Amino acid sequence: MKALKSVFVISILGFFFVSENLNAQRVVVRTPRTTVRTAPRVVYTRPAPSVRVVRTLPSRAVVMNYGGLRYHYFGGLFYRYLNGSYIVVNPPVGIAVESLPEGYKQVVVGTDIYFYHSGNFYIQEDRQYKIVEPPLNAIVYYLPNEAEKVKIDGETYYQYNETLYQKVKTVGGKGYKVVGGIEA
Repeated sequence: MKALKSVFVISILGFFFVSENLNAQRVVVRTPRTTVRTAPRVVYTRPAPSVRVVRTLPSRAVVMNYGGLRYHYFGGLFYRYLNGSYIVVNPPVGIAVESLPEGYKQVVVGTDIYFYHSGNFYIQEDRQYKIVEPPLNAIVYYLPNEAEKVKIDGETYYQYNETLYQKVKTVGGKGYKVVGGIEA
């Protein structure tokens, strides 16, 4: 009887030992109920901040109201009045001008024709030229001096006015291709 008790105790201990080792070998994979997204690593190489300010505007500057704000337009640049001076600002998408600035470049994307100047894309609507979002895959050959070099996941891009450009080689030389944007 004593031998039977010993065998029973040893078998129970052996069972726990074996089952504990079996659990240690098991791999449990758990799937989260929500999708986890990690943001890309963004590194900015910022030039010294520059704000272009002028005390007076040329007499031929056009005054226009858009979205409840007053803008002044001359030579492809948009200005806003602030504390006795005028600062150069990025134009809002949708604002329209009567003529393109000197030095504009025509950009063709697919079958669409755009006009590019100082980081802004225009399309012709009736007898005006309207500022539009930069079209994906458009290639331009210069960026404004205020464009910032940005590294995203190790790739180098250039950002201007929330638009990302990637340097590309073209038949015409070095160019910058619109590849997307960054939300403010």
